[in-house]
Amino acid sequence: MHVEINGEGAAALLLLHGMGATGAAWRRTVAALEGDWAGAIVICDLPGHGASSPLAQYTYDAIATAVTECLPECARLVVAGHSFGGLIAVQLASGRYGVTPAAVVATSVKVRWTADELAAMAAFASKPPRLFDTFDEAQDRYRKVSGLTADVTDDPDDLARGVVAVADRFRLSHDPASGGVGVPDMAAALSSARCPVQLTRGIADWMVSDDDLAVFGVPTLTIGEAGHNVHVEQPARLARSVVAFAASVNLPS
Repeated sequence: MHVEINGEGAAALLLLHGMGATGAAWRRTVAALEGDWAGAIVICDLPGHGASSPLAQYTYDAIATAVTECLPECARLVVAGHSFGGLIAVQLASGRYGVTPAAVVATSVKVRWTADELAAMAAFASKPPRLFDTFDEAQDRYRKVSGLTADVTDDPDDLARGVVAVADRFRLSHDPASGGVGVPDMAAALSSARCPVQLTRGIADWMVSDDDLAVFGVPTLTIGEAGHNVHVEQPARLARSVVAFAASVNLPS
């Protein structure tokens, strides 16, 4: 697993990226957290993404286990995840993987899936990585797969590790097989949570609505002036919301 640790302290904040992206997508949030988070900030590339090795078989359990194995020792863990990483974050809230977070924030998680969407995801997972003749062609494809299109970010550092060279050609670092994890079940994941969970979304995120999140009966938050990639579009607002929610779980009821 490719892991980056910023800062130090008894508490750790783990940031999990979405399907097809890499941990570099969190760099703006890390910068926004400076001075507000007293502890370590841990970013990893999920298995089969970026500089992390692929798995022989992708399941939610296998990915959650791999993530916990890369964590530093800490007295208090908070987890925030984006999109697919948000669902993994809620999986970790169950405490089944050797750690029990104090709080979890899952942002921009698509919770309603049609049969056609699931079929398309399974079909994508069955294909080998596509090869491109130039880096720019591969980078353009990476932007589309990760959602980090030019209107979301114009900083190439946000796209780090998204493309790798293969001989004289290029491909996305993302292993397509990771999309074969199966039906994402937020209700089941939340029912197993042993810590407070907050679900958030960008107000312009077409993949998930306020009504979609309201049915789960957990705290929700809508972040203004943001679409699906809240952590890139409004990193300061997301950072503040994560810190505030983590602090709230220590308050007396």
